[in-house]
Amino acid sequence: MIAIDRRYPSSKTCSACGAIAEKLPLAVREWTWRCGAVHDRDVNAAVNIKAAGLAVLACGDGVRPARAKAPAGDRR
Repeated sequence: MIAIDRRYPSSKTCSACGAIAEKLPLAVREWTWRCGAVHDRDVNAAVNIKAAGLAVLACGDGVRPARAKAPAGDRR
């Protein structure tokens, strides 16, 4: 089983260009990124999670997607 860090910003990361949006409220279901890509929030997240899992399978555990910073006080 491949596990992705729960704080991995899969919804906020553009699956076309890789840029990460600073904020993306949960109410936003579809958005257009600066590169022109239009994303459905859930489909975009699924594409990013699949890519991260495939990278781990191909390259081993040393490859992990970038993590979003934990909010202050969230030290789990």
